[in-house]
Amino acid sequence: MPSIEPLNQASSFEAATGGASSVILFLTVFIDLLGFGIVVPFLPLFAKRMGVGAVGIGVVLAIYSLMQLIAAPILGRVSDRMGRRPVIMLGLLGSSIGYVIYGFAGSLLSLLVSRAVHGASAGTVSTAQAYIADTTSGMNRARGMGLIGAAFGLGFVLGPALGGLLGHASLRTPVFFAAALTFADFIFAALRLPESHPPEPGARLDLGRVVRPLAALPRELGDHRLLRMFIVAFLMTFAFAALEATFAMMAPQVYGYGAAGVGGLLAFAGLMQALAQGYLVGKVVPHVGEARLLKIGLVMLTAGLAPIGSVSSHSALLLALGILSLGYGFASPSIASLISRSVEEHRQGQVLGVNQSALSLARILGPIAGGVTYEVAGPAAPYLAGAVAVVLAISVTGALGDAPT
Repeated sequence: MPSIEPLNQASSFEAATGGASSVILFLTVFIDLLGFGIVVPFLPLFAKRMGVGAVGIGVVLAIYSLMQLIAAPILGRVSDRMGRRPVIMLGLLGSSIGYVIYGFAGSLLSLLVSRAVHGASAGTVSTAQAYIADTTSGMNRARGMGLIGAAFGLGFVLGPALGGLLGHASLRTPVFFAAALTFADFIFAALRLPESHPPEPGARLDLGRVVRPLAALPRELGDHRLLRMFIVAFLMTFAFAALEATFAMMAPQVYGYGAAGVGGLLAFAGLMQALAQGYLVGKVVPHVGEARLLKIGLVMLTAGLAPIGSVSSHSALLLALGILSLGYGFASPSIASLISRSVEEHRQGQVLGVNQSALSLARILGPIAGGVTYEVAGPAAPYLAGAVAVVLAISVTGALGDAPT
């Protein structure tokens, strides 16, 4: 469990920076995810123009999460030894390079390389969470994790809209804009983002020690004392990823929405997540605690998922989407905060990296399971199955309690 000393150090950092570092980190993650949101909706169209079929598109989409799964624990361990700031900056620079490769891509191989680079760079998400852990203490930890989640939600909402405006000229225009935006964010972080975790004395980049977390990943995921929390994070993300993969097919088929309507519904879902993670979590956690808020969020996620595709009313669909988005918005930062507050300061990056790998695995398997379930059992099936997965997550949370403040 965390000692008193690291929490005092976090409180000192908070007092010294006046919260400025959290604002800078929010902008850093937001701009990076804005670039991601600009590009990803155009990936299937971009690939089809190069003659890449459905299987190839699926591989291109999956390699992002696969590389994130591999890179997250490695980069987390590097950030524990070398500091958070250089790893976050490396991720931004790598994302910018990935976009440039994407923009010049002319074959399936080059698309795969671009998405692999970007996925590995996205492994720094756990480092951003570790940065929050370094700079917050007590109940502020969940609020800080919520800021990261809100940055994700807003990036996904605004990115596709901005990409749609830029995409009228060329499918490559949004990609190069994302590259420029992310590189500008890299410069911004270099100038304004302070270090939150000084390097270990005499630390150097030893390849053997860097790769060790990857070799230990199966054991970390399967035998770690935080296994219960990893399972909860995996199951709820698995269910949500299945929804993300099938919603754009289900909404037109069952409810008759066009592309603009689907985009509006997804934007609404993203805004609800951002509201929950960026504002409501910080207000609610001091009163109910992270463990209880996690359970509330999981119940809401279940209640929102179950009726989708089955109810005929458009207003009922909107209500269900809002409930599940708020639920995921409550649960996601709560579980990340519980994990962070249950480990020692010097292992924040590595353990949050293991958690990020669990989430990446869920984002690989969730869309596959959702697609198969959709094809075999009908449009409503992925959401009922997702609700069952979240019910399992609720059962796993039984013994979880809040970490000491």
